Amino acid sequence: MTQRAFLMGVLSAIGCFGQFYPTGAHVNLYFPHLADGGASSGQWQTSLEFVNPSPTLTAHVEVRLYGDEGFPLNLDFGAGPLSLHTLSIPPSGAARLRSTIASDRTVTGQAMVTSDVPVQGTVLFRSITNTVASLELSAPPTLPSTRYTSLATRDLGVAVANISTSTKTFQISAADSSGTTVSTGTFSVPALGHKSFNLSQVLTDLPADFSGSAIITPQIAGDPFVAWTLNVERNVISTLPAGSQEWPVSHADRIQLVYKRILGVAPSLLAGLGNNLSLQTAPNLVISPDLAVNVFASSQNQTVQVNLALSELVSDSPSELAFLVAHALAHIAQFRGGALTVLMPNDPANREPDADLIAMILVLRAGFDPYGAAGAIGKLNMANGSTALVSPFFDNLADGTTAFSAARMNSMLGVITSACGYVNMTGYCAPYKTTVHPHFPGSAPL
Repeated sequence: MTQRAFLMGVLSAIGCFGQFYPTGAHVNLYFPHLADGGASSGQWQTSLEFVNPSPTLTAHVEVRLYGDEGFPLNLDFGAGPLSLHTLSIPPSGAARLRSTIASDRTVTGQAMVTSDVPVQGTVLFRSITNTVASLELSAPPTLPSTRYTSLATRDLGVAVANISTSTKTFQISAADSSGTTVSTGTFSVPALGHKSFNLSQVLTDLPADFSGSAIITPQIAGDPFVAWTLNVERNVISTLPAGSQEWPVSHADRIQLVYKRILGVAPSLLAGLGNNLSLQTAPNLVISPDLAVNVFASSQNQTVQVNLALSELVSDSPSELAFLVAHALAHIAQFRGGALTVLMPNDPANREPDADLIAMILVLRAGFDPYGAAGAIGKLNMANGSTALVSPFFDNLADGTTAFSAARMNSMLGVITSACGYVNMTGYCAPYKTTVHPHFPGSAPL
C-alpha cells in the first residue's frame, strides 16, 4: 500500500470534520478570585466547573490554587485540603470541584488551570447564611491582559491576581460619566498573589454617589495580570461584563493553545506513518523572548521553539500562527521518522514542501483556517525586508529567504488542494467549505 493510500484510509477513519472549539475554550484558564468559608452567619462556597468539548480527546486538567500572599492555598473540594487538584474529563464530559466550606473564616485567592486540550470553565460563588443559600454568582475564566476596564460605583468589588513570580504594583483610576478622572490610587500584589477590595477602600476620596468607570493598569507597562469585577450597589450584587483588553493578546497563552490543539489531532494523522507526535510524546515547547521573528524545530533535543516575536508579528490570527507551529512539528515528524520527508519522495529538495503539506493537514484537522498559511508567509515576506527583524535562520534554514518567499506564499493554494487529495473530499473538505467558507466560488478547494 502506498503512503498516500494509507493516509487516505487513516483520515477517512477519524471523522469527516475538523475539531472546532467553543468560544472561551482554552488550555490555560485563569480565575482571579476564590472565596471559601466563614462564620455560619455569612459563608462563601466556591465551585469550579469544567466541560470538555472535544468529541474524541480526554482532557487532563490541573487546578493550582494560590492564596493572597502567593503561597499554595489548600482548599478541600472533597478529597482533603490540597493546593493542586487533578481531573480527567472524558470526551464531551464535565467535572466539578465544589468546596466543603471547611474554614470558619473566609479565605480568598486565585486559581490557575492548565489542560492538554481546550476546555470550558466557570467559577460559581455561593453565599450561605445560616445554612441557607441566598445568592449565587458565576464568572468565566479569563486570560492575562495589560489593562482592565469596568463599569464602576463607589462600592465596586475588585479582584486582581498576579500571575508572575515577582511582586507587582498596579494603578487603579476612576472616571466619572463624562470621562474625567476623579481619583487615582495604587496597590501591590505579591508574586502569584491575590488582592480583593471595594473600590472605595483604595480610592477613599470617591463621592458616595460616584458612577462611572474604573481602569486597572500595571505600573510597568505591558505586564500581564488577571482581574475580575463585581457590581455592588445598595446591597445588590451582580456580575459585570469582562473588562480584559481584547488586543494585544496574551501571546504565550495563545502559543500553548495552538501547540496543544495541533498535537491533539496528530496521532490520528501521523502515527500510522511511524511519526509519533501526540500530547503524550510531545516535543518540548520553548516559548522564547528572543528578539527575532523565528520558529524552529531541533532534532537534537526534540524541541520546538516559538519566539514571542513571531506570534506578535502574525498578531491577531491564531490560524496563521497554527500553520507556522504545525510546520515546525512537521519537521519533528521528519526527524522521528528517520527520513527527510514523510509524504513525498525522500528527497532533500522536498523537505520544505513536505513539511508544508503535513502542516496543512494538521491545521485542517485541528480546526484552523488553512488560508492562514498564506497570510503568515505574506507577513514574514513583508518583515524580511527589515534588517534584524526576521531571523536569518528562520526555521533552521541556511537560506532564510526561501522560508517565506512570495512564490511560496503563492503555492499555498496548491498545498490546500494537495491536502484535500489525502482525504475523502465529500467527507471532509466539502463540508468544511460549506460551513466555514460558504460564499467562496465553487472552484475553491476549501
